[in-house]
Amino acid sequence: MSETPAWYDTEEEAETATGFTEITPLLTQQRVHHESPTIIESLDYDRCPNKPYMEHISAKSKTIIRLLELKDWIMFGVIGILTGTVAFAIDTCVKELTRLKFDFSVFDSKFSHVFMIPLLIFVLISTGYCLIAAISVAITPEAAGSGIPEIKCYLNGIRLPKVVRMKTLVCKAFGVLFSVAGGLPCGKEGPMIHSGAAIGAGIPEGLSRLIKRFGYKNYFFAEHDDRLKRDFISAGAAAGVSAAFGAPLGGVLFSLEEGSSFWNQALTWKTLFCSMCSAFVLQCLQSIVGEMKVGISSKYAGLINFGKFTCLDGDDQCLLWGLSDLVVFIVMGAVGGLLGAAFNQLNLYLTQFRFKHVNPRGRLVRVAEVLLVGITLSSLCFILSNTVGTCTHWSLTGLDPVISESMLKHGNCSGGLYNDYMTLAFTSQEDSIKLLFHHFNHSVNPDGELVVPSSPTYHVLTLVVLFIVLFFAACWTYGIGVPSGLFVPSLLIGAVYGRICGYLYQLLFISDHNEETGDSAFYPGTYSLIGAAAFLGGVVRMTISLTVILIETTRNISYGLPIMLTLMVAKWVGDLFNRGLYDIHIELKHWPLLEWEAHSTAEKISAADIMQSKLEWISPTPTVGRLVEILKRTKHSAFPVCVYTSCNPKEHEGCDGALHNRSHLKLVGLILRSQIVTLLKLEHFRKISDEKLPLISYPELTQFYPKHPDIDDVTLEFDQQNLVMDIDHYMNPSPYTVSPLSPITKVFTFFRSLGLRHLVVVNNRGEVSGIITRAELQEHYIDRVYREKEECHTSLTNTCVASPGNLYSIQDPTSRIINSIK
Repeated sequence: MSETPAWYDTEEEAETATGFTEITPLLTQQRVHHESPTIIESLDYDRCPNKPYMEHISAKSKTIIRLLELKDWIMFGVIGILTGTVAFAIDTCVKELTRLKFDFSVFDSKFSHVFMIPLLIFVLISTGYCLIAAISVAITPEAAGSGIPEIKCYLNGIRLPKVVRMKTLVCKAFGVLFSVAGGLPCGKEGPMIHSGAAIGAGIPEGLSRLIKRFGYKNYFFAEHDDRLKRDFISAGAAAGVSAAFGAPLGGVLFSLEEGSSFWNQALTWKTLFCSMCSAFVLQCLQSIVGEMKVGISSKYAGLINFGKFTCLDGDDQCLLWGLSDLVVFIVMGAVGGLLGAAFNQLNLYLTQFRFKHVNPRGRLVRVAEVLLVGITLSSLCFILSNTVGTCTHWSLTGLDPVISESMLKHGNCSGGLYNDYMTLAFTSQEDSIKLLFHHFNHSVNPDGELVVPSSPTYHVLTLVVLFIVLFFAACWTYGIGVPSGLFVPSLLIGAVYGRICGYLYQLLFISDHNEETGDSAFYPGTYSLIGAAAFLGGVVRMTISLTVILIETTRNISYGLPIMLTLMVAKWVGDLFNRGLYDIHIELKHWPLLEWEAHSTAEKISAADIMQSKLEWISPTPTVGRLVEILKRTKHSAFPVCVYTSCNPKEHEGCDGALHNRSHLKLVGLILRSQIVTLLKLEHFRKISDEKLPLISYPELTQFYPKHPDIDDVTLEFDQQNLVMDIDHYMNPSPYTVSPLSPITKVFTFFRSLGLRHLVVVNNRGEVSGIITRAELQEHYIDRVYREKEECHTSLTNTCVASPGNLYSIQDPTSRIINSIK
């Protein structure tokens, strides 16, 4: 027996909604076992131009329209300000918690004879932090992970329950403090994007509820719908990126590239304003606390600051990069793509194991897994620092401004030497990245000038061991029950990889090094940066937005070309093996995401091949009893409103039903399930002989948004079953339609560019043939339809069983009809 798709609770619901007698999952993997299965629906980005909405729009004066526009700009600014404030609070708390952990943990050579005491202290504190982070996710499971896959799906048009609620925001922001401070290989930058999106969704909605609670007329907030909420969430996500990396432009491009299904110029301008507000507030707060000055300091640029990539003063031979380095960068990008593909594949296996053996056993088991990870990684980090770490002499002269002496750790080294592994491992991940980008063991040439010698600052064995440990630790951590980001760990792993590549390149190819002066045209920080871009690009497969984010973070436009080439190559190579990690997790959870372009197979089939033809329809004046029966029997989110010319208008009961006979069944509109239930809740029905009731206003019709009641929340008397409801004024009189012969590429474009939830298929006579949702546009579903269609056309011994608008299937004496629809 096949599995039920994730957006239905039971096979009976799926059979009702799709018309399939058996359901085959849209993905080849086993279905994800969630703790509490919920129905996943699409968002309503297409506004319904019914009569209440049109009257509501017509009643607005130019002054009101301008005030509403001003209100939106103010809300975008408030979202940016609050996102920057939350980012500052998270960053400050993480630094303080990390400082407390290291203050209580002793790392010094005089304690080398009592190795177990500092080890136990460090492991206990780290594990305690991880436990708090796990508890926050146990309270709100939606706070787990980075949240980027969830926000990506929400902006794509998928309604994911509880993803952008304020409770999720609180648990996310609180939990990430302790997961990062606990030493897990995860970052706070990814959760900041989720936090910004939650702020964007919660602030306007919360303000609207507050105004209602005090009894004021909620005119300016009466138009909240999925489209406006999507705009605020897009801006919030962009503000999160801006605060995390100090990259306002990168934030806008992130929302455009990775999120929203359709875009417009006005939203671009408002989102950029929101991102700028977020970056400005964060930098102001950092300057006030760090420099005791009210203003903007160039020292601060976000939660992570890469510092400036510049050569040493007086080193005239130094070049950040040259044309010959581009070939090396391309090779590094290709290797980064391979490493990213391996990382994603390994995490895929781990996630599938969790879905099968960990998540179904309850939240306590997930908490236990977090404790296991915390104990293992903290113990391993401490032991390796005291065994693998090499005692090295580093000159403190000429340190880069972003490198402070406190970042260099002595550990168990004596005689003023520094432990290179501990320096990179026992500090924040952001500081480790700065060290790999800017920390070089300077020497002085005979002229008294600082130069970069040919010997590596960090021992090669240290870098190799650190890369292996971070690679598997980050892969193990992503997906456990704590708030965790992926950007910073990937950047750190890539920076180590790039530093190794730089050392090999310097060892094999640098020939212009002058032994007497020490001058060299080699800059190790560039290779560390390119390695970071290569690995991160190989994992997440982002191109445009990630390029701009890295350029803004480095504050050096000259790195634009090498970063772009590296990311492109890393994505191309990685795509040969699997998809980006965010897309992998979306597929594992069976969320019907629509990519930018349709699959190549979509050009070979038409709308009639994928549409669902077994659906319910209603007349413009159905009976209340019939509506209740249809709503309780099905889980459809929308119903075609049709006029059946062979029906007797006085017999309303006979005018509603399944589409078994489409002869003369003409489409006149489309009405949502939520609209019907709202009308039932408001008891907007009458006797057949009575006149039509007064029109319900648009604010009344949308008063329950976003928590629309369902049919189970409606209580009706028995004598109300025969009353009729006039829905012609409340339906969408002009829904988008498509011909059965239209190619799937055109259908996909409609959904992707217009943000559609439903697309009705009608023939050239205006008769309803079926309906298409985003579930029918998934790649695996389209491939299956095409494959079965080809098998039917090429089969000589079997009988091809096909109905218009349904899956093709093969019938032979030993098989039964699969997915047949009558």
